[in-house]
Amino acid sequence: MRGCATSASTSGARSGSLLRVGSDDGRRHGSGFSRRGSSPSRRTPVWFRRKGSATVRVDATDDDADIDISVFQFTLGIPGIPDEQVPRILGTFTCFLLALNHFTAGYVDGAQVRSEVVALILGATCIALPTLNSAISFNNSSILSQAERTVGNTKELFYLCQDRGEDTMKELAWVSFALLKNTNSAFVLYAEDGKVMLARGSFKIPGLPTGIPVTENYPMDRVLCTSFEMTGGFAVLQKLAGEGTVCLENRFAIDRYGLYKDLCFVAKGIESVVVSRAGENGVLIAGANAAKAFSTKQQKWIANVAKKLSSS
Repeated sequence: MRGCATSASTSGARSGSLLRVGSDDGRRHGSGFSRRGSSPSRRTPVWFRRKGSATVRVDATDDDADIDISVFQFTLGIPGIPDEQVPRILGTFTCFLLALNHFTAGYVDGAQVRSEVVALILGATCIALPTLNSAISFNNSSILSQAERTVGNTKELFYLCQDRGEDTMKELAWVSFALLKNTNSAFVLYAEDGKVMLARGSFKIPGLPTGIPVTENYPMDRVLCTSFEMTGGFAVLQKLAGEGTVCLENRFAIDRYGLYKDLCFVAKGIESVVVSRAGENGVLIAGANAAKAFSTKQQKWIANVAKKLSSS
């Protein structure tokens, strides 16, 4: 396909630092995406669930609300030590020094004992912090790790179409990163006017369409985009989304709507999808490898991102 920016790897394409979308003056913060041949309606939706159904539909109201999507990733950069384990290491070291000081002291008075008890409590709290943080984060957001999002029989792909200019490409790149970072999405695809504008994550790459030569390193981006256009994927997604957003929460619902058959890029390992209309000519789809993987908050997030894409 002519004029596209692509990056594909087996380890995934999820990286970045800062994204801000939604200010009225159109400012965008963030940079960095792979380019071939170069260096690297703001409305709050109303939600309802049909009882006994695996389908959730989202409609928009007239309440205006800016969407502010911020992703800032800060790391200490200590080699071999994950940032989340730093409190545990510090707490263990503190308790060790506390014990050493206690047993080497010739005389321990009451004031020192009380100080040691306080220090012991603080050290134990630091040791328990990573475990507590993991439990709280899972209960509040249920964001799966990248390893937990692995989808079998898929390829990792990062594709951007250059037809809309560099600023739009930057926005698409950072929006895709934000969705993969803040939801349980295993893949994100945005199409406009029948063409794929963005594809990022784990995709089933179909057989080579007519006109694309069979080579050892065949262009996965061309295969995906051409197959999407040839099989009418855009019409399928628009029909499903309607004028709002729809979430299919399990494999049965996805199969009932024929997405495994009609969407060439959806692997059998995908068990939840969210499809959202992006204006008159766009549609956004995100998929996950677990049933009911998208919480209500995540579904709203995807719907608002689609609305923002429609106004950009």
